[in-house]
Amino acid sequence: MENTRPDEVMLRMTDIHKSFADNEVLKGIDIEVRKGELLAIIGPSGSGKSTLLRCVNMLETIDDGSISIKGEHLATEGEYVAGDKARKILGCTGMVFQQFNLFPHMTVMENLLEAPMQVLGMKREEIEPLAKELLAKVGLSDRADYYPSQLSGGQQQRVAIARALAMRPDIMLFDEPTSALDPELTGEVLKTMRELAEEHMTMVVVTHEMTFAREAASRIIFMADGHIVEQGPPEEFFDHPKEERTRAFLSRVS
Repeated sequence: MENTRPDEVMLRMTDIHKSFADNEVLKGIDIEVRKGELLAIIGPSGSGKSTLLRCVNMLETIDDGSISIKGEHLATEGEYVAGDKARKILGCTGMVFQQFNLFPHMTVMENLLEAPMQVLGMKREEIEPLAKELLAKVGLSDRADYYPSQLSGGQQQRVAIARALAMRPDIMLFDEPTSALDPELTGEVLKTMRELAEEHMTMVVVTHEMTFAREAASRIIFMADGHIVEQGPPEEFFDHPKEERTRAFLSRVS
């Protein structure tokens, strides 16, 4: 990870528009994430939260607007940079999905080693100490030789977090990382994410876990119908929501 200024804008999305056929799911979104911030994005299903996150790393592509990561332009007026330049810019991001997407035929350790070796060209002996450190961080040192099928869902998601961290990203993106988990397994994943927040990892988290958003986030964005309806610090957002649409949502989920 490269050194960054404390006030540096790590991610900027300006006037983002995205449609699927005739359905406009993002209608002019503006977001700025600063170094060390945990931005929680909440809102009802279909509000465009996950689509917005997927547009950051080109799993979806925007129709219009601009995206920059650490000051490097990834997309301008809806056009993404191509090839190696895009890969270089996206190299400082890591993403954790709803589904764990671990390689089933590889052990936990092999899952962590694969991308640094294949993408970054690192040797196994270079990355293995970091991989062991990351497994310790997520509380799974004793599972290095296990296969994903031998782990609980919560353990698999913690491995997925460690795998993303093995690429040494500057920004971590989480797309509803606990939505596929049973409630009793959710806590262990959120604990890992809280610890990352305490270490001032820059994070953008799409989540339906309101307690986590209130306790761990630096800032909350509430999206509905493809717009940002309201945003602010957690205490202000949850205790004194300004918009009726926000109040209605919070009354349903609290």
